[in-house]
Amino acid sequence: MSLPALLKNAPRAISTRLGAQTYRFGIATHLGIVFVAVVALVLAANFLVVHAVSVEKTTTVYERVIQPLAVSAPNNLHVDPTPVVHRVETAPVQAALQRYRTAIRARIDAQSDDASTEWRAASDDLQQTTGNFIRLAAEIGKRADAMRIAGTLAAWESDADALIALADQRRDTLRAYVAAADALSLQGKHSLDHSWKIFGLVITRQTLLQYDGALTELHNAADDLKEATASERSTLDRLAELENRGRALLESNESGFRRTSGAAWYLAHHDGYRQLAQLRQQLDEQSASLGERTSKNVESGDDVSRNIPRRLQTVTQAFSRAATTATAGSSAPATQLASPVVDHQADAPQTTQSVIYHDDADNRNRQTIIGCISAGVVLILLVIGTGTIISIARPVRRMLDATTRLARGEGSVRVARGGIRELDRLAVAFNSMADELTQARAVAIDYQRGLEDKVDERTRQLRDYAENDYLTGLPNRRQFLSLLQGTLEDAELSKHLVGVYFLDVDNFKYINDSLGHAFGDRVLISLATRLRETVAGFGRAARFGGDEFTVVFEHARTIDEIRHAGLQIVKAFQGPLCIDGKDLIVGVSVGASIYPEHEIEAESLLKAADAALFRAKRLGRSQLALFTSDLLETAANNFSIEQGLRRAVERGEFELLFQPEVGAESLQTQLVEALIRWRMPDGRLIAPGEFLAVAEESGLIIEICDWVLIKAVQSAARLYHGSWPEVRVAINIFPRQLLDPAFTARLHNLLTQFRLPASCIEIELTESVLQTGPTTLAALRQLQGMGIAIALDDFGTGYSSLSSLQQLPLSRVKLDRSLIADMDASPRSRAMVRAIIGMCQELGLEITAEGVERPEQFAQLAEHRGLTMQGFLLSHPVPETELERVRHEVAQRAQELVLTARAPAVVKSRDERDLSAAQSA
Repeated sequence: MSLPALLKNAPRAISTRLGAQTYRFGIATHLGIVFVAVVALVLAANFLVVHAVSVEKTTTVYERVIQPLAVSAPNNLHVDPTPVVHRVETAPVQAALQRYRTAIRARIDAQSDDASTEWRAASDDLQQTTGNFIRLAAEIGKRADAMRIAGTLAAWESDADALIALADQRRDTLRAYVAAADALSLQGKHSLDHSWKIFGLVITRQTLLQYDGALTELHNAADDLKEATASERSTLDRLAELENRGRALLESNESGFRRTSGAAWYLAHHDGYRQLAQLRQQLDEQSASLGERTSKNVESGDDVSRNIPRRLQTVTQAFSRAATTATAGSSAPATQLASPVVDHQADAPQTTQSVIYHDDADNRNRQTIIGCISAGVVLILLVIGTGTIISIARPVRRMLDATTRLARGEGSVRVARGGIRELDRLAVAFNSMADELTQARAVAIDYQRGLEDKVDERTRQLRDYAENDYLTGLPNRRQFLSLLQGTLEDAELSKHLVGVYFLDVDNFKYINDSLGHAFGDRVLISLATRLRETVAGFGRAARFGGDEFTVVFEHARTIDEIRHAGLQIVKAFQGPLCIDGKDLIVGVSVGASIYPEHEIEAESLLKAADAALFRAKRLGRSQLALFTSDLLETAANNFSIEQGLRRAVERGEFELLFQPEVGAESLQTQLVEALIRWRMPDGRLIAPGEFLAVAEESGLIIEICDWVLIKAVQSAARLYHGSWPEVRVAINIFPRQLLDPAFTARLHNLLTQFRLPASCIEIELTESVLQTGPTTLAALRQLQGMGIAIALDDFGTGYSSLSSLQQLPLSRVKLDRSLIADMDASPRSRAMVRAIIGMCQELGLEITAEGVERPEQFAQLAEHRGLTMQGFLLSHPVPETELERVRHEVAQRAQELVLTARAPAVVKSRDERDLSAAQSA
C-alpha cells in the first residue's frame, strides 16, 4: 500500500481500534498520541530523505465500504465478487453487560416493580446486543468463540435468576418471621388485659408484665430485621437471645400462665416460639446462602466483564483481518475494471491511486515525499484534534442538557456514556447521582404522603377526642352538653319531659388506690359498656369526667317513667362486672333532675342532678335520689362546711376528746377512744358525723386524720409518762390512710419520738377496709407485728361481717350501737348479741359494746365476762385534762349500776323462796 493511502487510512484505523475497546483515553493520552504520531512521521520523512526509496511499480488500492446492490458487466468479462466489510462495534455489548449487572444488584436488593422492569429490560438488551454480535462472528467462521461467549452469558444469566429467586425466598421468610412475632406479641398483650386478679394473684400479673415486655422487645427486634444488611448476623443472634428469654419466662411460669390464661394460650405461645426458631434458622440459612451465592455471582460478573471483552476483541480482530484479506483479494488490473456497468442505486467503491517513481538524482521526488509526509501530519493532527474536540464538546453538551432536565424534576434523565475518559467517568458519576436523587425524591414523596396521612389521622383523632371520651368511647362533657341542649330545644317544641341523671361510682378511689389506675381504667370501660346497654332503650350516656357519668332520658312522658329508668340504672350495677376473669361488684349512686319540673337550662339541670347525687350518697350509696328544692340548700351548706373545714385546718379549730370504755368485771376504765370535735367560732362543738362526709368528698380527710393521729399519740404519751402508765388509746383510721405506703413508718416514728410503747395504741377501722384489697391487709399485718392492737368498729352493720373476722388480723370487735339499742326490749336482739359475743370469745377476740345508754342494757351486758362497755350512760367524751377525774367517776357509776341491777334479782329470788315455802305448807 502506498504511503499516501496509509496516511489517509491511519485515522480511520486508529478510530476503529479505539472504538473496539472498552478503555477510554483521557486528554493527556490524546495529546500524547498526537505528539508520538508527529514525531514518528517526522522521523519517517527524514529517513526517506536521507535514505533512497526504490519504487518499481504503481500500486492501486481499492477499498469497499458498503456491499454494492447490483453490478452488471459484459458476459465475456469476469468480475470477482466484492467482499463485505462490516464495521463491528463492541461498546454496546459492554454497556449491556454493565447495565445487566447493575439491574441484577438492584433486583436482589428490592422486589419492586421498577427493579423488576429494569432487570427484564437489561436482560432483553443484553440478549439482543450479544445475539447480533454472535451472529456476525458465526458468519466469518468464529462460531466456536461465539458459542463460548453465548454459553458464558447463558450460565451467568441462569445463576443471576437463581440468585434473585433466593433473595425473594428470603424476603418471604423474613415477612413470615415478622408476622409470627407480631401475632405472638398481640396474643401476649391480649392475655395481659385478662390477667389481673381483684383480691390476689398479683404475682401472676407481674410475670405477665415481664413476659409482655420480652414479647415487645422481640417484636421491635423483628421490625429492625427488615432494614438489616451488614449487621444481619448480629440481629439474628439478638433474635435468638430474645426468643430464649421469652421461652424461659413462659416455661418457668407455666403453672401460673395455664391457670390465668388457659392451657390453649400456653400451648399456642409454646408453638409460636418453635415456629419463630424454625423461621429464624431458615432465614439464617437463606442469608448465608444468599451471601455466598452473591459473592460467587459478583466474581462471575467480574470474570464475564473481563473475559467477554477479551473474546470480543479476538473476534473483532478476526473481522479486521477478514476485511483486509477481502480488500486485497478484490484488487484487479485496471484493464479488467475499465468499463463496468454499475447500478446507480448502489454506492460506488472509493478508489485512491498513488504512483511513486524513484529517481535518486531527482530532487523533486524527495520534495514530493516531504510534501506528502507533511500533508499526512497535518491530516493526522486535524483528525485527532477534531476527534478530541468532539469527544469533549459533545459529552459536555449532553451533561448540561441532562443537568437542566434533572433540575426541572425529570427523574428518568440519564447521560449517555462516551468521549474522553474523564468525561465518561463524569457521566457515570452523574448517572449515579441521578439515581440517588430519583430514589431520594421517591422517598421524600413517600414520606410526604405518609406525613399527610398521619396529619389526617391525627386530625380525625383530635376531632374524635373533642367529641368523645378517649377511654370509654362515650360522648364527653362537651358533646353531652351539646346533646342535652338539642334535646331540651326539641322538648320545648314537643312538650315532653327530659330526665337528666348524674352517676358516681361508689368507692371508686379505693379501687384506683389499691389495684392501680390501669385496673381502674378497665373498670370504667366495663361500667361504660353496661351503662350504654342499659340506657339504649330510652336515652344516651356520656362520661362527664373521672368516675362520673351522665345520662339523658330524651322523650319521657311521666315523672314515674324517669324514676323507673333511674332505678333500672342502679339495679343494672348490682350484678357483678367481669374484669380480667374475676367478678367485681361496683355500685353506683344516681341523682336525677327533670325538665321542665326542676330547671329549664342544661347547666342548671346538671347542677340539680349533682345535688340529688349527693343525697343518694348520704342515703347509703347504690341509691337513686330525685332533686328537691331543699337539696340546693344542702349543697350550699356542704360548700360552706367545706370552706369552713379548710379554714379550720389552717387555724387549728379541731379538738380531741376521749370517751372511756369500762370493763364489765373490773368496772375500771380499760381504754379510751379518741374522738375529734370541731370548735366553731361561736363556741359550739360539732360532732364528726356532720363534717367528716364533706371532708372525705373534698379530700381533706387525710390531713384531718393525720392531725388526729399525731394529737392522740401525744396525749397517750403524756398519760403514759404521767398518772396512767396502763393507758390505751383507740384511734379511728380511714382506709385511705392504710393505702399510703408511708403510714406504718410514720406511726412507728411517732411512737419512737414520744417514747410510747406500741401496746398503748389501738387502731379502729370499719369493714369498708376490705374493699381496698391486699395492700391494706399487708399494712394491718405490719401494724400487728409492731404490737399495735386492731379493732373492728361498727361490727354487725356490713354485708361481710363474718368474712372480716376471718380475713383481718383483729384483736377486738366493737358491736355497733344498732345491735345494742333494742336488746333490753327485744328477745331476738338479745339473742343475737349473746350469739355474737359467744362467737367472738370462741375466736379469742376482745369485745366492746357501743351505745350503752340505759341501765337495762348495762344490766344485761354485765352478765358477760370479759366484755367492755362504752356509752353516754357511763361517760360522755371529755378533754384529756379531765380524764383522771372521769376515770374515778366512771368506776363509781359502774358500781352503782351493778348494785341497781342486782337488787331486783335478790328481791325476785326471795319472793320465789317464800312462794315455794307456802306451797309446801
